[in-house]
Amino acid sequence: MTTDPSRPGHKHKNSLLTSPFEQALVPPQRLEGESVALISPSAQSSHRPCMRRMSGKALFAEPSNLQATATTSLFNQGIDSGTACAEAVFTINQTRVCVTLTSTGLQLTKLSRGFPGCGGRHIPASVSYDDILSASQLQHTSWFWNMFCSGQTHQLVIHTFTRSRTKKCVWRPRQLVMGTSSIDTVREWAIRINGGIRQSSHRPHSLLVLLNPFGGTKKAREVWRDIALPVFDLAGVRCTSIETERAWHARQLVSELTLAELDCYDGIVAVGGDGLFQEIMNGLLDLRAQGSQMAAVAARMRLGHIPAGSTDAVAYSINGTRSQLTAALHIALGDRMPLDVLRVDTEDRKHRFAVCVASYGYMGDLMKDSEKLRWMGPARYNIQGAITLFRGRSYSARVSWLPAPLLGRARSVCGVGCPVCGSTDLNHTHTSTAFNQPSHKALEEGNWQHVEGEFKSVMAIVTPCRSDQSTLGLAPYGHLADGRIQLVMVHKCSVLQYLRFLAAIPQAGIEPGQFHYVEVLDVSAVRLEPIGQESSWNVDGELLENNHVTGQVHKGLLEIFARGVEI
Repeated sequence: MTTDPSRPGHKHKNSLLTSPFEQALVPPQRLEGESVALISPSAQSSHRPCMRRMSGKALFAEPSNLQATATTSLFNQGIDSGTACAEAVFTINQTRVCVTLTSTGLQLTKLSRGFPGCGGRHIPASVSYDDILSASQLQHTSWFWNMFCSGQTHQLVIHTFTRSRTKKCVWRPRQLVMGTSSIDTVREWAIRINGGIRQSSHRPHSLLVLLNPFGGTKKAREVWRDIALPVFDLAGVRCTSIETERAWHARQLVSELTLAELDCYDGIVAVGGDGLFQEIMNGLLDLRAQGSQMAAVAARMRLGHIPAGSTDAVAYSINGTRSQLTAALHIALGDRMPLDVLRVDTEDRKHRFAVCVASYGYMGDLMKDSEKLRWMGPARYNIQGAITLFRGRSYSARVSWLPAPLLGRARSVCGVGCPVCGSTDLNHTHTSTAFNQPSHKALEEGNWQHVEGEFKSVMAIVTPCRSDQSTLGLAPYGHLADGRIQLVMVHKCSVLQYLRFLAAIPQAGIEPGQFHYVEVLDVSAVRLEPIGQESSWNVDGELLENNHVTGQVHKGLLEIFARGVEI
């Protein structure tokens, strides 16, 4: 990690290494044994410095005119990376395969069965550009390889992924190795494929990465170095990483970015727990509140979450898993979709933004009291949860809500290609300023409904809010961007009844009609006014100082690096 002198105390690391996108084509007069690398035309046009590893050190140099000419002439021999079709025969797992390059990716057709046990049956029928990180060249010169691999001394390596057989949303890295005896074929195809990938406008080129080395499992550094960074290197993504040093440091770092600094990035990534993601989100919305050009640049900024915390509900909700590799792949591939945001305003004129759940009563007490047991790690929630349960507290309050508009749709699980979330107009959310108004002012009119009584807990669930404890989510039929809050009111009940309610969450989530003492409503806004003894509000894992709150959901306010849960 190197330190930027202009920002004392902030640790930076540039991870632009020798990815297939940033390597230079070696001139024909190269030394014997020197490896051949590739650079895509898009990488050349950006005038980025090339980096090549030499004796364990990195050497920066601008591509020479000779290199640029060689690459351009090879790429422009009657082809275009985005639209042209090409066809060649490769050997994959000892199986001859005809590979066709189209405008959307690769089509593979087997020409022979190959040898038994060599993996020919695992050859995919197609690979989309959307699922490819990069293509690179690999050359074998050993006598063993030349003797037993039919002279296939040159290989084209497609860096992609495969889905778990038991859980589709869990991705694993995969290298599709395609052998041929022609080095020119490997060069040309690598350039074509990398060029086709870079035609995609949604792929990130540069990211700001914030790490919290102290939160959750305290393994954010290892997750970043060993899992996420290699993925970004393969995809040719430049990264600047900063380690946070205290609570709310991430929000400060983001909110203090200048327009020029912000414009250098295509997204901001949190490597840590849900709290770090919330800080970055709040800092980014601080920038959007400034209006003018800063708001426009901040609005197009996508957020990503690579989980390294205790719960990681954000990553689990948007990807369906806590797999750090899966999260990194979604970011590197440039996946994008909208995300609802809840603005919570308190009586003392402060506000917070949240994307998972805001809870009053049981969950608030649990969070407040578990702070004393932070030294125990994630186990503190189970221990303090049992203690809080058997105390059996309930709280008097007046709860008001604004019913959500009836959309006339059946309850459905949110996943990839969700028609509900896909209806969000990103152009509108990018220019919207409604989130900058206090919730109580924006909601002065409307058909508000009220109930007053004693409650074990009150929850405002923004998204499905999945986790290891509830894989279906607190709200199984909630959506990432439908502009709705699921309001859950658990009226005063016995310890045993509340235990039954909690026990049902891991299996089925929270559904209307499960228990007679639980109300579940779809709303667009909620207000809670405590009466007498007060509990605490737990908003995405952070406690509020004031318990008189009004919350309003803003549909699709954020863009995130995700494509939804693959079911």
